[in-house]
Amino acid sequence: MALPVTLRKVDETPRYCLYDLGGEDAAAGRVKLYKASADIEVVRLSGEEVPARPPFYLAQGVSRLRTYCERDQYPDTDTWTA
Repeated sequence: MALPVTLRKVDETPRYCLYDLGGEDAAAGRVKLYKASADIEVVRLSGEEVPARPPFYLAQGVSRLRTYCERDQYPDTDTWTA
């Protein structure tokens, strides 16, 4: 069964971007993407009212977040099916 995965930018500074990660309508967690290093910090995991557990969304989101650094483009919203 394919599930939609969504990243929504919550905040951006010259150093990092803060994204909510989860389904189309609910966040499974919040992650911080450091622009210079492409390091990702898990800020919060919730998992309430989300079709899959937070580790599923993290596994899907990490590689997508790293491509943002490679392209030096940090979209406000990104959705795909996994």
